[in-house]
Amino acid sequence: MNYSWKLSKFDTKVLGYNVAKIIKIETTGGDHNILQNIHELNKSLKENNIKYATYRVNANNYPTIHALGKCGYILVDGLITLETVTDLGKHNRNKHIRIATKNDLPTLLKTVGEVFNATRYYHDPVIPKEKADNIYKEWVKNTLHGKFGDMVVVWEERKRILGFITLDKKGQIPLVGVAKTARGKGIGRELVESVLNKFENWGAKKIIVETQMTNIPALKLYQSCGFKIADSHLTFRWYN
Repeated sequence: MNYSWKLSKFDTKVLGYNVAKIIKIETTGGDHNILQNIHELNKSLKENNIKYATYRVNANNYPTIHALGKCGYILVDGLITLETVTDLGKHNRNKHIRIATKNDLPTLLKTVGEVFNATRYYHDPVIPKEKADNIYKEWVKNTLHGKFGDMVVVWEERKRILGFITLDKKGQIPLVGVAKTARGKGIGRELVESVLNKFENWGAKKIIVETQMTNIPALKLYQSCGFKIADSHLTFRWYN
């Protein structure tokens, strides 16, 4: 088959309609074949009652990028992938940093509402802001319950959670967030550096984090913690 996709159960549940993640679009055979493959893909999505689908493509794959635009796909995000190794030694433990528990969920959800406003969910005009907020609230909730990732680490001052970071033992940092009122104080960097040795203890050889291409402060933050840019992707959205 010249394409493949799967149902995104999480997004489907939160958004309230069938959402798909496109896994692959075959790009061999020239521009005409790419267009034909995308048309067949779109037909398959419609036949299976998919209302919304996303596809991540390498930022230098111009033939596919151009073809997606011709076939009704809209650019909603650009991502930079950064990587680092885990043998970075131990880092000082900050008194404000601790592992979150399920009891922290109400406070964490308030913080989540202040943090994320520049991702693909917020860039897409067909997704209401409250739905985008709910995606990240459910994401953090599921991580605390061990369904998404393995741990949430928080920065707490005077019983207020001002920042958090989620971890996946496989070597990924899915989410990093600092409340608007607490930015510029080094909390994000302290959180990232505090968890690097946890990955080493888990046996991960490499740590991966992603951020938006336009999020220059985050890019500088990760690079200051030893991360190096490894790749870049664009996210396109199809809507029925």
